[in-house]
Amino acid sequence: MTKLAPLAVVLGLLAGGCKEASTSAPSKDPAKPNSPRKLTVKSPGDQTVTQDRTDEMTVGLDRDNFSGPVAVELKNLPKGVTVETKDLTAAADKNSLTVTIKAAPDAPPVVDHVVQVTARAKDQADLPEATTDFKLTVKSK
Repeated sequence: MTKLAPLAVVLGLLAGGCKEASTSAPSKDPAKPNSPRKLTVKSPGDQTVTQDRTDEMTVGLDRDNFSGPVAVELKNLPKGVTVETKDLTAAADKNSLTVTIKAAPDAPPVVDHVVQVTARAKDQADLPEATTDFKLTVKSK
């Protein structure tokens, strides 16, 4: 039974729609010239929010060969859905960010609306932003 546990976890992640995307740039460390900097953003998986309610999600972040804060942005939210989290910056010592969204009382119901999650290293201007997506469903009350 224990040999199947890791497989169950992987299958659960795949079924939940968890995606990730990475971007990289050359090393700035003379001692490690062959170690590129890399930023990976991991989607929170498919989400559902009900009209006039909030939903919390966790965006995962991985940094390789750099440290520093990472700004997160949600793009293409459905009509009537807003980001409630005021500071969308993950501190240098954090590998995730909790984001709260809210659906207005009159937000139109939608199913599987594709929302983009973008991460940008705030102190690495030459490191391109990384973008992935997830599906958001807005349910009626």
